[in-house]
Amino acid sequence: MTNQNFGQPIPPPPMYPAPPPKKGLGTGAIIAIVIGAVIIACCGFGAIVSVFGGDDTQPSAVAATDDAPPPAASPAAVVSPAAPKPTEAAAPDGPATVKVGQALNLKARGSETKVTVKSVKKAKSDNMFDKPERGQYVAVNVDIFATKGQTDLGPSNFRLIAKDGTVYQYEILVAGIDPQLDAMTTVEQGQRKTGLVVFDIDPEKFAGLKVQVSDDYGDVQGYWTS
Repeated sequence: MTNQNFGQPIPPPPMYPAPPPKKGLGTGAIIAIVIGAVIIACCGFGAIVSVFGGDDTQPSAVAATDDAPPPAASPAAVVSPAAPKPTEAAAPDGPATVKVGQALNLKARGSETKVTVKSVKKAKSDNMFDKPERGQYVAVNVDIFATKGQTDLGPSNFRLIAKDGTVYQYEILVAGIDPQLDAMTTVEQGQRKTGLVVFDIDPEKFAGLKVQVSDDYGDVQGYWTS
């Protein structure tokens, strides 16, 4: 083009740099976008299912258990205590012991004899020449009754036992202390004999004496205590 006014050519318009071409999304970016969209879609779908599906489901057994009041406890059964069994009296260990004045029932060779020591007393001989060697005469008043069969019990079946264990046998020949128990008479069933059995003891051992009775074989059958 020529400038008509000046007759010179018109310079061409100035050239501007062309804008850089737009770059497309790379393959990695596209894949990331797709995966993100899928995850978002799944989460949204799951939330929808949870909201709408939860309304139709029944409450769980655990929730019902937590909300419901605990069941009332059944009353405990009342058990009556068992009635105590009656206890049987224990058999005496060894020969029986009774108080003076009480009877002992002795059994031997099919016979039964009731023996009673009525009293245990200090005694003194009326014979001025009959003095106790140990210091004190003791007279034991005995009653013998044949309940069944016959019995030959006499003075030789009795002993005095001191607290320290000293044993005293009866005195055979003591004058002036009567009536003494007959040593020779056999007592038949339904009969009895009574009398004194005399002992010579240490006066210091009178307190706490026991009277012992034995059968004809020497086996101890019982004791009397004062």
